[in-house]
Amino acid sequence: LHVSNRQKLLKSLRQHLSNSSRPHHGFVLLQGGEEQTRYCTDHIELFRQESYFAYLFGVREPGFYGAIDIATGKSILFAPRLPADYAVWLGEIKPVSYFQERYMVSMVYYTDEIVQLLVDQYKGSGKPLLFLLHGLNTDSNNFSKPAEFEGIENFERDLTTLHPVLTECRVCKSDLELALIQIANNISSEAHVEVMRKTKAGMKEYQLESMFLHHTYMYGGCRHCSYTCICATGENRLGLSQVLIVSCLVRSME
Repeated sequence: LHVSNRQKLLKSLRQHLSNSSRPHHGFVLLQGGEEQTRYCTDHIELFRQESYFAYLFGVREPGFYGAIDIATGKSILFAPRLPADYAVWLGEIKPVSYFQERYMVSMVYYTDEIVQLLVDQYKGSGKPLLFLLHGLNTDSNNFSKPAEFEGIENFERDLTTLHPVLTECRVCKSDLELALIQIANNISSEAHVEVMRKTKAGMKEYQLESMFLHHTYMYGGCRHCSYTCICATGENRLGLSQVLIVSCLVRSME
């Protein structure tokens, strides 16, 4: 799926550059999500990958960068170089070969090698060109965050081209994406039915929400939901007769 998504972006971006009489060189560069702690504590919140990065690379771990060479079509992942004590708390430190095979990319290096690797791979003249993700999400009125890393001053940066092209790629779903969305919807539908089967008079809203979340995770393997549960009973039903409303879709292809 993610190989297909990268190919789709590459085709659209090359076409856009051709229409603008611009050369087909440079790199698409995206920064994945980072782990976040709860305020000032050492509690790490459940990680959820940044959506554009997930669309192109499917990486489930935090701290990654991803690049696509427009000239050659090669895809490159940059993994964080983890300290030895990571293994004590979080398990085996995977080699870069593991991520190359798992995510079906051309190459994998460490994040501290971004500058040298991209400079070496670049075939154009002057400073290497980076197409970075920066644009407005009209639903949230928040801007996507362009990639940042030490040494970025060694590159030319384009902040306007990538966002509209990549966003348009995500609008039209492929057959693979539709199949994945259908799986997510099936799991969500089953969970709705499960809640209806087990609902009894006098139950609390949090109990109904808990049943839904349990079913999607226990039987559907879905740890994330797209949004929080809409579950109204009693005075919270907002005049919607005596109907119990439970509306909560599991995460699909956001």
